[in-house]
Amino acid sequence: RINMFAKTSSFVTPITNIERRHASKTASPRSHRHRHRILTESLASIVIEPQTKIQFPETSNALKLLGVGSREKKIAILNVKVYAVGMYADETKMNSIKKDAINDDEGLLLLNGNFEKEIVIKLNMSVNEKDFFKALEEALVPRISRIATDMATREDDEGNFMTTTAEYSEECEERALEEMEMIRDGLGKGGKLEKGAQISFTFLETGGEVAMVMKSSLSSRTEIAFKSYELAKALLDVYVGDDPISVEAKKAFEAGC
Repeated sequence: RINMFAKTSSFVTPITNIERRHASKTASPRSHRHRHRILTESLASIVIEPQTKIQFPETSNALKLLGVGSREKKIAILNVKVYAVGMYADETKMNSIKKDAINDDEGLLLLNGNFEKEIVIKLNMSVNEKDFFKALEEALVPRISRIATDMATREDDEGNFMTTTAEYSEECEERALEEMEMIRDGLGKGGKLEKGAQISFTFLETGGEVAMVMKSSLSSRTEIAFKSYELAKALLDVYVGDDPISVEAKKAFEAGC
């Protein structure tokens, strides 16, 4: 069984490293110039992850691509590239928040900054749906628990423990765990996740009723909305938190930030 969310080595590329295609050398000069113009215009909006050759558009729903990378697992004696991953963000709001930030920690900015972000996963091989969800669950549960614990142990201005906050944190943890099961709907509930499948998680600004939206080529549902901000933060923490599943991928996202 492949654990896609266990820490492993990864290959990454910033958005500036675009693999360029070349027009056929046998084409006529006029045809060559025409095709070159078309290819240049096309490649200006596409980033190709070099290890998997999977393409990512430089924008997604008006969000800017920060960087891309691939997840590699060792099976027996072979290194298998399981999927490519890209991170997008609202560049205007991100830069505005960054300008006013006290420190230059891009990781904290990507994790806690109140602007829209998106994680896009594109499978480079077929994997079992149950294995994929179990690996994701193993990464999310301890993060949800930690977020709830941090909420529960907050003190008031006088340093006193707040009972209402502790009770609220329990409710938030329960809701996050319940909504985590909804991710199964986006994975198609059973069977295999085929090579080429795409899964995206969009993290919305705080203050609204919806915290995160999942879209998947594997589900008949157009999108799945999640209300739990704790679940959304836990999932984002998987990629850009203090203990990311891929340190190198996080570095690529920070470089784009």
